[in-house]
Amino acid sequence: MKNNIIAWGVIISIMALSCHKKSAFAPLSCCAKGDAIAASSLPVPLDGNAPVYQLQGKWTDAHNRLLELNELKGKVQVVAMIFTHCGYACPRLVQDMKAIEDSLPAAEKDNVGYVLISFDSERDVPAQLHRFAAQQGLGDHWVLLHGNPGQVRELSMLLNVKYQKLDDGNFNHSNSIFILDRNGGVRQSLDGLDPQTGLAINTIHRLIQQ
Repeated sequence: MKNNIIAWGVIISIMALSCHKKSAFAPLSCCAKGDAIAASSLPVPLDGNAPVYQLQGKWTDAHNRLLELNELKGKVQVVAMIFTHCGYACPRLVQDMKAIEDSLPAAEKDNVGYVLISFDSERDVPAQLHRFAAQQGLGDHWVLLHGNPGQVRELSMLLNVKYQKLDDGNFNHSNSIFILDRNGGVRQSLDGLDPQTGLAINTIHRLIQQ
């Protein structure tokens, strides 16, 4: 009897662990309105340093200009990976980034940039990125980037952003905003679609003072 109880306990534990792993790695839909909104922030320690600017290759911005990621050095950058045909999550991420921009003191605004990198190498060509920037009211501090599928995959792996292209051309993807220091080190990750402006502002302020 005792052995049977132990055996059932082991089986239940294995089943619970399997369910946990499945949910942890499932990508979020671009139109998800449930669990995605409830996701919480996962700050990266300020001594972390993911070398984003060490990635090689030229990207194209919304003005059809070639740009390497290391050209973003010198400013604190607020970064997200999106695609412009997204119906829900991506516009929310952009609005959260705009809230960060609007909440910064005037003296700090020129020290911070905002970068959107598209998953959609096929449709989000520079002209489409330019239209999206105009629709969203994005100003001079914003950079929107188009890259080839290999570049996009490499950056997503570095940032641990999960995405999957669907048959209709849209994407399932995780939703994250990253704060990079002046050298491209990832200093904070804000995950999910809850506004977390205060966390971001505090991190940006510390990085500007360094």
